[in-house]
Amino acid sequence: MNKQSLNLINAFLYSLIVAFFSFEYIFLIPLFMVLISEKESIFKIFRKLFFLNFFILFLVIFVYFQNQKEALDLFVRVNMILLFNISIFYKSKGYDIVRGLDSLNFSPKIVSIFYFTLSLIDYLMMDLKKTKDSLKARGFVSNTSMFTYQTYGNIFAMIFIKAIKKSEDMRCSMSARGFENRIYFLNSSKIGFSEKLIFIFVIIILLKVVYELFA
Repeated sequence: MNKQSLNLINAFLYSLIVAFFSFEYIFLIPLFMVLISEKESIFKIFRKLFFLNFFILFLVIFVYFQNQKEALDLFVRVNMILLFNISIFYKSKGYDIVRGLDSLNFSPKIVSIFYFTLSLIDYLMMDLKKTKDSLKARGFVSNTSMFTYQTYGNIFAMIFIKAIKKSEDMRCSMSARGFENRIYFLNSSKIGFSEKLIFIFVIIILLKVVYELFA
């Protein structure tokens, strides 16, 4: 087991606890611990959470008209889960999560799917950035004109076509190399003290809520 796999376990267990068990203030302890471990990036973490809340608010407002208490409970729980997961994976890249899945002995096919999906997303994001820079260099200004809509439509169409072509190229390339549905990773991160401590507290909380549920 490595750092990434333990972070995945912590994220899964904490999300499970917050989502399905009656709220207790003890749930805040692992959250504070992971925030302290990432205190240098705490403002950037909360900025990400702030932007994600634009999407959450639509759901909360919809629930609010049916049950105000449930809407508040939903808002708090979702934000706790998001804040914990953003913080614990803030310095990790997507490929670190893939290494974690591999360390947890997930099916090689699942690990490969995640790996190639991330590779394709990286490629498309770089291509989108180049396209935006190209439009900016040509003096393109976004507005509500038909030309703007046609430009965006052409961009998304080209990205879709490139995604299909890139995925086919990746398939042919890996097939030519004798790929057999398994990716081998060369390095892994050692588990730090903070990850171990967070895991211990998450397990303690899980045992506590389960005991209270069946007591």
